[in-house]
Amino acid sequence: MVARDSIQHTAWTLRFKHGKHTILLCAEPLTPLSQIKTDLLEALREVYPNGLPRSDSPAPEKIPESIQDVALGALVDAYDPSRGWTELDNTPGGGNKESPKSLGLKDGGMVAFTFVNSDDVETPEFHVEFCNVEELYPEEE
Repeated sequence: MVARDSIQHTAWTLRFKHGKHTILLCAEPLTPLSQIKTDLLEALREVYPNGLPRSDSPAPEKIPESIQDVALGALVDAYDPSRGWTELDNTPGGGNKESPKSLGLKDGGMVAFTFVNSDDVETPEFHVEFCNVEELYPEEE
């Protein structure tokens, strides 16, 4: 994991979302996605050594060993999360040439992640839960 002392002032904070979880990672704008995926897996293993808890299953989700089993996605519409996510990188090398900046991400940007079987060729499905403001703050009558 990246030591706090080694983070430069130019680093971006990216919000990685899966289910109800949000993992904050700092990365330089030109950091290859392969390195970001490696850092994400390290953070997940450190925080969730028994697997990532899920709201739709009593059993935690196993954290993969390989970055090729991690898919990343960006919002289709940054102002309307209900429109879903689109996959950021589907290259066999895990995004060695792509970076947050080259993909059009911004500091503080949201990135969905999911675990996939590297043998599958299907488009991954990103499951992200957002708070419902109406439920949190109901209108008073």
